[in-house]
Amino acid sequence: MRVFLSYRRGDVGGYAGRLTDALLQRLGSKNVLHDVTAIAPGEDYAVAIDRALDGCVAVLMVIGPGWLTASTPDGARRLLEADDYVRLELARALSRDIRVIPVLVGGAPMPTTADLPEDLEGLTLRQAVVLHDETWHQDVDGLVRSLRGEPTVPTKRSRRWLVFGTATAALLAVRAVSWWRSGPGSGAQASSGGSGTSPTGCPSTQSNGWGPIELSKNPTATEKQTPGSLTFTVKHAYWRADGGQWQVILAIGMRNDTPRTVDHGDWRYQYLVVADREFPPTCFSEYAYTVDSGTIGDASIGFDVRCKPVGRIQLMLESSKLSVTPDTLQWGAC
Repeated sequence: MRVFLSYRRGDVGGYAGRLTDALLQRLGSKNVLHDVTAIAPGEDYAVAIDRALDGCVAVLMVIGPGWLTASTPDGARRLLEADDYVRLELARALSRDIRVIPVLVGGAPMPTTADLPEDLEGLTLRQAVVLHDETWHQDVDGLVRSLRGEPTVPTKRSRRWLVFGTATAALLAVRAVSWWRSGPGSGAQASSGGSGTSPTGCPSTQSNGWGPIELSKNPTATEKQTPGSLTFTVKHAYWRADGGQWQVILAIGMRNDTPRTVDHGDWRYQYLVVADREFPPTCFSEYAYTVDSGTIGDASIGFDVRCKPVGRIQLMLESSKLSVTPDTLQWGAC
């Protein structure tokens, strides 16, 4: 399922890179195509666009607050210029009867017919998707479900399961908050390093019985992107015990070696392997959610494990494995 992203660089800024990164993670690098502004000298723009659109199931027209008002150095509206690349991309998509989805970001409104040249008026008949900053990943998930032809809201049958699942999740969340905010034998008292405001934030590891985990010589893993790569490095690892269970927190740096801004979210970490068993994340604290190209974003991620965190420990990322402790160690007992 291939999609084509069209956007005006001076309009959406980091939103385009953020959406691109989110779609690459969900659809794969072969299924996300960008605009075709970088074409060979002398090449017919319409031909280049048609070639890029071949095989695409949808065009995502990313619209920010400046999409309509962007102007040339002479003050003319770019969208009214015959050679404007955004106009050409959208016009070709509408003329080929490809599914076009307006994607509104940054609080941008949906354009009206009066705002658009005649060859773009068909855009106003297309149902828009709004991506909000505060619910970004949920909104992108809904967009991807729509692209796949799946219902964007639960059916009547699934709603019953949703009620059950929500109640169960709430119960687990309460347990998780109590577990992560309390130290060994401390009952319901919050730890001094707990976030206090977010139930998903990880506590401090500077007190309350935390001990270090000896790391491997190179606790690093690299995941390829299109283009570039992301490199994850465990800087520190800590654990503490309480009541026959253990908490593990990893301090991680993610280096962004792609040409765009990317998100550093908990969804990049799948589970921790201890004693050859998998344990999903329980808490997450990022110190910079968006990571610019060529920089490192730090985060802490925690796990509630039923096996003592000794011996070989591995962190599973989206498409790679990171050895927290040396692979030469044996798996611990559980």
